[in-house]
Amino acid sequence: MSLCQIFVCATPGEGRCGEKGGNELLEHFRSEVERRGLSPSAVLRNVCTRRHEEGPVVFVYPDDVWYTRVTAGEVDGILDRHLARTRA
Repeated sequence: MSLCQIFVCATPGEGRCGEKGGNELLEHFRSEVERRGLSPSAVLRNVCTRRHEEGPVVFVYPDDVWYTRVTAGEVDGILDRHLARTRA
């Protein structure tokens, strides 16, 4: 089974994902992954996707799924959909 990874854009700068909550979102994903006992490599900071107007943006690999305007309230659902089958 291949490792599923979640990439969170947290690029700093005016109008970018970091300013729109991407940094806090990244930390929320990391905390929840740790709480679930999953590998820390399941959540990574993504490079800028140039989709600033849709930020914060989250990409799931290899599932090829994009999430836009992600909030902390969506983190559990995203992890359940993509990482439930993955264990550290």
